[in-house]
Amino acid sequence: MRGAPPSPAASKGRFDGAMPQDPFIREKFTRERTAAKKLAAEYFERFPKDRYQTEVESWRHLQSQNIEFTMKRLREPSESN
Repeated sequence: MRGAPPSPAASKGRFDGAMPQDPFIREKFTRERTAAKKLAAEYFERFPKDRYQTEVESWRHLQSQNIEFTMKRLREPSESN
C-alpha cells in the first residue's frame, strides 16, 4: 500500500523527475569476436566519427567467447564539419 504523492509544495526544490536530454544514443551489442569487429566497422560507416562523434564506449570479453560492447553516437550529425 502506498501513501499519497507529495504535494507540489513539499517537493519544491527537489528533483522533479525530468531528465536532461542526452545528445547521445547508446546501443549495446553482444557478438562473437569476428562479428563484433564487423558490426562496429559497419556502425562507423553508417555513423561517421567526424559527424556523429561515434565511439566504442565500452567493451568486455564474456566467458562465452563473445564480446559485449556499447556503441555511442550523437542523435543528430554535428554541423561543424
